[in-house]
Amino acid sequence: MKTSKRFALDQLTVGMVLAQDVCDAGGDRLLTEGAELNDATIASLRRRGIEHVMVAVEETLTPEQCAARKAEIGARIEHLFSRAGDDPMLLKLRVTLQHYRFAGLD
Repeated sequence: MKTSKRFALDQLTVGMVLAQDVCDAGGDRLLTEGAELNDATIASLRRRGIEHVMVAVEETLTPEQCAARKAEIGARIEHLFSRAGDDPMLLKLRVTLQHYRFAGLD
């Protein structure tokens, strides 16, 4: 399962792949999601005052961990939609969110 993890600049290594865009304090995009880091990009981020970036990581879960993660996600979604009633649009949103959050856990 692909996930992302926050790394400080001194933890980065060449070859890591960004999990989300990196923007400066003004909101200008410095690097895009999916960019592979190299020495030059890491040095550039450091010069621009970037302290942390989100990096894509591959996470392997046991079936038990997968079931536990699904239970946590299900409980959180249940809580978020506890007052939704039977509004059809909110029910559809709930199902869509659940499918999205469960993606990669099967």
